[in-house]
Amino acid sequence: MSWDYWRLITLISLAGFLGLILGHMMTFLFLATLVYLLWLQAKWHKLLKWLQKPKKNLPPSSEGVIDEVCRSIERMRGQSSSRKKKLAAYLKRFQNASAALPDAIVVLGEFGQVDWANQSARLLLGIHWPRDAGVRVNNLIRDPAFQQLLDDPQNQNGLANVVSPENPVMQLELKLVNYSNKDRLLIARDITQTIKLQRMRRDFVANVSHELRTPLTVLRGYLESFTVESEPEMWRQALPVMQGQTQRMHYMIKDLLALSQLETGEKPLQQRPTDVAKLLSSIVADAQRLEHFRNHQITLHCDSKKWLLADTDELRSAVSNLVYNAVKYTPAETAITVRWSVENAGGIIEVQDAGEGIAQHHLERLTERFYRVDSGRARETGGTGLGLAIVKHVLQRHQAELVIDSELGVGTRFRCVFTNNSLMDKIDV
Repeated sequence: MSWDYWRLITLISLAGFLGLILGHMMTFLFLATLVYLLWLQAKWHKLLKWLQKPKKNLPPSSEGVIDEVCRSIERMRGQSSSRKKKLAAYLKRFQNASAALPDAIVVLGEFGQVDWANQSARLLLGIHWPRDAGVRVNNLIRDPAFQQLLDDPQNQNGLANVVSPENPVMQLELKLVNYSNKDRLLIARDITQTIKLQRMRRDFVANVSHELRTPLTVLRGYLESFTVESEPEMWRQALPVMQGQTQRMHYMIKDLLALSQLETGEKPLQQRPTDVAKLLSSIVADAQRLEHFRNHQITLHCDSKKWLLADTDELRSAVSNLVYNAVKYTPAETAITVRWSVENAGGIIEVQDAGEGIAQHHLERLTERFYRVDSGRARETGGTGLGLAIVKHVLQRHQAELVIDSELGVGTRFRCVFTNNSLMDKIDV
């Protein structure tokens, strides 16, 4: 039996005993009951105040049902607080994980309003959380393709490609996912590089087909026109042309194989101490023996005695491509400067010419396979269109960078920038 019953029985017994002695039993019983009810009312009122403001008020202290209620409430509060902490920890982990994602994630409410967004949403879509909370997403992203996707309730898990509101150069793929009755999840992914790679792949297939079609067409034309009885003079005229076309295909396939080995890492990087000054001197001497060399003024400056830790053969291939291109694609007697220097950024091999220069819109694509500024002139010089692509991949394998500066009418400068970790002091051999 609880304390409440003992209290009530004791109070009634005392009231009944006094009433019996004094001759007013019913009055004393009524007063005892009223006092007990008022006491309970005060305790329940104090309990209510404690429930409403637990930090400012103390719980009622008394043995009995009220005390059991208080202890039960305290246990439930402790359990609720523990669950809240766990849920808060899970929510924080989810938000941290979502914030680390490169894709933008936006939670949309029933009417398309922004309920939550991660950090990438600000970078890709210009949606700032919590500044844009409650704003309709179609007021933030006004692309017609997205509007059509948003307005079509039958388009489950639809996709739309749009331009980023934050960066007109960036292409985004937007995806809407229904994850509850009326809520949706907007996911935006940067597909700029994917589109660029797809374009490069299409261009590569088209270009390599075109490059191989031309010499094959020449060879096929000659072979179809010749017979065993053809005049020797016809053969003498055709053979040099046919040899030139087969040689062109040979160089092209050789460069394609070399580029494939660089890209796939099939050929291991064999780094060893390389005397850059000696290497550049050898490349300059070879450039002066090219058939396209027309009294070009090639000057070599070695401003540092530092060596490079590099794959010597690959480094020779990369730098010779830059020097030979300077000879092939500049007018006769053009000044060409080859320089080896060390700056704060690291070691720099520089090839600069005073030729015609290259327009700015070409610079970004110069290192693409088969990309040419002037296709006709490039084919006349026998170029495969793969030289600069090989240079870029050789430097990437050496954790180096190719920097291209050019101005029409002034000239072009190619800089191969190597990190300080690749530099080393001269070795006595």
